[in-house]
Amino acid sequence: MKKFSVFLKKFKAYAENNDKIDCALIVGSYARGACREDSDLDIVIITPFKSEFTESDGFANAFGRVVKLQTEYYGACTSLRVWYSSGEEIEFGFVNPQWIKIPLDPGTLGVLHDGYIVLTDKKNYFKAL
Repeated sequence: MKKFSVFLKKFKAYAENNDKIDCALIVGSYARGACREDSDLDIVIITPFKSEFTESDGFANAFGRVVKLQTEYYGACTSLRVWYSSGEEIEFGFVNPQWIKIPLDPGTLGVLHDGYIVLTDKKNYFKAL
């Protein structure tokens, strides 16, 4: 996680101070403790304003100079995969609050079962899990 420590500090402050972000968490190989040197960082952002984040590149630019940005779709999740000039590759997955409602759907359950690290949870979604 050291590779992403500067990014995570900046991102966590951004998420905590942005009223449109309810919750942010790390998932994927870093959360599972299975990352490699070339692993990207996967972040899930729970927000009722999903389209505001995914329909412009302003969000991605808040964390560095963007070299490449690619939009990907995974069921309820719209991801912005971003490559920064610093060499970091971050996948920001945006989901609506319904994604974390109990009972969890199989897709959500699969992502969380593999491991997660909560960065901020302003609505206490994870206290109910």
